[in-house]
Amino acid sequence: MYSFTSFAMQLNELNKDMEGVIPQTDCRLRPDIRAMENGDIDLASEEKKRLEEKQRAARKNRSKSDEEWKTRSLPLGPRWFQQGPNPHTRSQDWLFSGGYWDRNYSQLPDIY
Repeated sequence: MYSFTSFAMQLNELNKDMEGVIPQTDCRLRPDIRAMENGDIDLASEEKKRLEEKQRAARKNRSKSDEEWKTRSLPLGPRWFQQGPNPHTRSQDWLFSGGYWDRNYSQLPDIY
């Protein structure tokens, strides 16, 4: 259990009834983590390398674009959070901007 408590391990469980309810960007769908949890360390390592290369390519493509990364019209960028002053501490923070619970995940990027 990788030194996790039973509770922590259950947080990463993926049930069939979650399909279509959670966004395809949910970390429970990460193929490298799934492979590691299933005990396939070689596949987990390969998947992690593949995901890192995919992230590097996406970052390179974003840097070529004139558009700002955080713009909501882009396929990537903060969708459900924006930076702003925390109403309680008045310091810069990430604030929930809504939309997540609408379950409209049609415009999410393929990150895995």
